[in-house]
Amino acid sequence: MHAHCHLDPADYRLCAYSAEELIQEAAGLGYRILAITCHNLDIWTEDLAGYAARQGITLIPGMETTTEGRRHILLYNFRTGAENLNTLKKIRALSSPDTLVVAPHPYFPSTKCLGRCLDRNIEVFDAIEVSGFHAPGLDFNRRARRIAANHAKPLIGNSDVHYLWQLGRTFTWIYAEPRMDSILNAIKRGRVRVVSKPLSYVQVARWWATALGRIVFPPRPARGGHDEPFLQNPPAKGRESEVTG
Repeated sequence: MHAHCHLDPADYRLCAYSAEELIQEAAGLGYRILAITCHNLDIWTEDLAGYAARQGITLIPGMETTTEGRRHILLYNFRTGAENLNTLKKIRALSSPDTLVVAPHPYFPSTKCLGRCLDRNIEVFDAIEVSGFHAPGLDFNRRARRIAANHAKPLIGNSDVHYLWQLGRTFTWIYAEPRMDSILNAIKRGRVRVVSKPLSYVQVARWWATALGRIVFPPRPARGGHDEPFLQNPPAKGRESEVTG
């Protein structure tokens, strides 16, 4: 439910793989739900959703928007551009039973994270993220867990994927039918189970070293891609099951 690819306007240098390659890798690991949440850009298309469905994956429309200046928020199935979701007031107005609002890595040490903005506006959020970017003895998710418990908000585990090796380490079992409305409703109701394996300090160092290298020496464009983002109807209804996202 939190992944990026080479179409991301902000992180394209880090993500040396296409949306299709991300879908293929996730399918190979047994994922049945995926949201590609590029910064301020929803790349979901009917064609891409169909491609994912053929790999056994329900693709959820989503993006990581910049709101209230620099704060990042994960939004799903809003069916509008990021410019219409750049304040909490706009998000409140457009939220509905068919949408989902998640606070990503809210208390990490960055001005892009929500911090106290989450505390003051907790009613806007349907769920709070447990980020996969943690290591033994270094976990900025602790406060997120406390806030979620205090306000009866469900937790959702995400890897914030920028490299394919991150898949399969932090994810969420979602107890729902494999279609979008059932999946989003199950998350809101807390019908989830988070699995999160810490990164080693070698992996943390590898993440940052690779990021720095790709910023200085950008990789070649990834193969494939659906470069015209738009929103259509969700994939067809399926049976109820435990699905991984």
